[in-house]
Amino acid sequence: MHTALLRSHTRTFAKAGTAVAVATLLLSATSTATAHAAPAAPTGAKAYVQRCTDLGNGTLCIDVNGRVGAQGVIGVGYWKRAGDAVHVRLGWQNTTGGGANFSRTVHGPLVPGSNTGTETWRTYLAAGCVYPLIEVVGQGTLKGKEVCVPS
Repeated sequence: MHTALLRSHTRTFAKAGTAVAVATLLLSATSTATAHAAPAAPTGAKAYVQRCTDLGNGTLCIDVNGRVGAQGVIGVGYWKRAGDAVHVRLGWQNTTGGGANFSRTVHGPLVPGSNTGTETWRTYLAAGCVYPLIEVVGQGTLKGKEVCVPS
């Protein structure tokens, strides 16, 4: 039996005053002719977690795709709702130590209604938690709420 997993991260930004919808879609399809329940995920299958932080003028999100002790992907994105135009860099940091991991990409100018998309880092996932960072060029760095790496 052939099983394909499709992971799609859909983030929709709505105009100020309405909600920001953040959804994760996991589809499992099999190549059999009869309908049946999808098989259980194999041991060691990747896991996905996400957490977003309202920073007032926008939403900063971090997601982790993978499990402790393996290669995985950390993603960070920002969706601007209000305020002056800014230029930003995205990053993340481990709560257990180590330095910040910032992208070299500077996004901007970001105005209300725009976003950075999701920056991703392929990395070894150690036990613990990570949090997103956003450097507003010329103004400083803000950090979002942490998410823990799935075990």
